[in-house]
Amino acid sequence: MQDQVDARERLLNAAEKLFRDKGYNAVTMQDVAKEVGIRQASLYYHITSKEQLFVEVIERICQRHHIGLEQKLQMAEANLQSQLRAATEWFTSQPPLHLFSLMHSDLQALSEANFQQLFASLSQSVFAPLMQIFVTAQQQGEIRPVAPSTLAGYFLAVMDSAAFSNTRWGSTAAREVIAEEMVSILVDGLRPRST
Repeated sequence: MQDQVDARERLLNAAEKLFRDKGYNAVTMQDVAKEVGIRQASLYYHITSKEQLFVEVIERICQRHHIGLEQKLQMAEANLQSQLRAATEWFTSQPPLHLFSLMHSDLQALSEANFQQLFASLSQSVFAPLMQIFVTAQQQGEIRPVAPSTLAGYFLAVMDSAAFSNTRWGSTAAREVIAEEMVSILVDGLRPRST
């Protein structure tokens, strides 16, 4: 029984890496089998289709983000800067989410039911906690009224761009440094600080 659990875990880990690196459309079941080190036919002992595998992988990622992000936010002070730093620490400690390519490309290739399921999971696990940061900041008078969904989307775009700049542009700055700069810009703006 433990061997089956270990094999499934290896399969999900390999598929997650492939889907993250290549995207849903570019990954084949043969790629997954090769990455795991098994015959392609053996995959179907664990899963029924590539789409089902993708859904399981994304659900697992959502669960990990939901738990980790909530824990980080609970440990942070209840002000905007601390909450955003906690969220930044969480996202930069994880493999890049590539949320926008996931939403605009990968999810579009799925059945409507699976699209809706994953959209709801991503909304609940990633967007909702971030939106709550901005709702609370508005209620506390820390920021002017701006749609929390817009701010959460902007924040996630910053996290994606921090990961992208390191992998694609060969940036020497750590993702954490880039993300911290972007949090500062989000909170303080681009105007020079008064001395």
